[in-house]
Amino acid sequence: MNRKQVRNRTLLLSVSLLAGMAIGLWMNERMPERQNLPAAAKAADEPAGASRTAGTADMRHEHAHDDAADMDMDMSGMAEGADAATWAWPDGAPQAGEASTLRVTITDAAGKPDAGLQVNHEKKLHLIVVSQGLSTFLHLHPAETAEPGVFEGDVTFPSAGRYKLIADFKPADGAQQWRGAWVRAEGGGGTRQTEPALAADKRLERTADGVAVKLSFDRAPKAGEAVKLAFSFADAASGEPVRDLQPYLGAAGHVVILDAGAGDYLHVHAMSAAGGPVAEFHATFPKPGLYKLWGQFQRNGRVMTVPFVVEAA
Repeated sequence: MNRKQVRNRTLLLSVSLLAGMAIGLWMNERMPERQNLPAAAKAADEPAGASRTAGTADMRHEHAHDDAADMDMDMSGMAEGADAATWAWPDGAPQAGEASTLRVTITDAAGKPDAGLQVNHEKKLHLIVVSQGLSTFLHLHPAETAEPGVFEGDVTFPSAGRYKLIADFKPADGAQQWRGAWVRAEGGGGTRQTEPALAADKRLERTADGVAVKLSFDRAPKAGEAVKLAFSFADAASGEPVRDLQPYLGAAGHVVILDAGAGDYLHVHAMSAAGGPVAEFHATFPKPGLYKLWGQFQRNGRVMTVPFVVEAA
């Protein structure tokens, strides 16, 4: 190798060394910037397929949605109509174990209290209250105030939790309607209550106030098809048929039916006269699934409520 070639090779090695030092210095300066990037920027800078921590923001959103749902107004009804319902607690939010005054206002198409509500089975307003798991059931009748269309009454929630309120009424046109709302009862008062998961009853038999009650259907319940419900009554001790049932709210009996989510509501009345030993009803389950129903009958001045859980195919 001659002298000129040696000089050229030495120059090339020097240039390569300087370039390597410059690259190393640049990388050392850039590393702190990468480490100090916000988490979102780091994630955006990661290559596709990189492992990430899942959905904290989504979880917060879901919890916020659940809290908002406690104040949700469910404006569904048995029939589409102009009337609506507004709900208020004049004395403050309801507390479990305490009587809380509820004001229900049924409003017409103009948004004013409906003064033309009809008396329906002896009452202008039937108020149904159920707990979220359907273990609690109340059938109440708030009194109409001096202002027609405005009703007030006390509600006592047995334990803290969410409850569905259902206002059942009939406007002047005669089309039975209902409007609902969810409310949360707060506080530690009242009794401790569990909400077992719904399951269809294997035997449709109950005993209430000394009366053995059996429920039967003329055929297996199927969504969208009318079915006949027959309640039979016998003395629990002797087995003798009961024939002294009294009218309750102008009928031989009332049956309230709700699906598992308290979204579908039916309120049907007996087709036969009071007395017994059988009371028959017609009902149509709107969709397949589990339903809880409460039959209400009166004997010796006392109202007995008998619950059953059935499944519609």
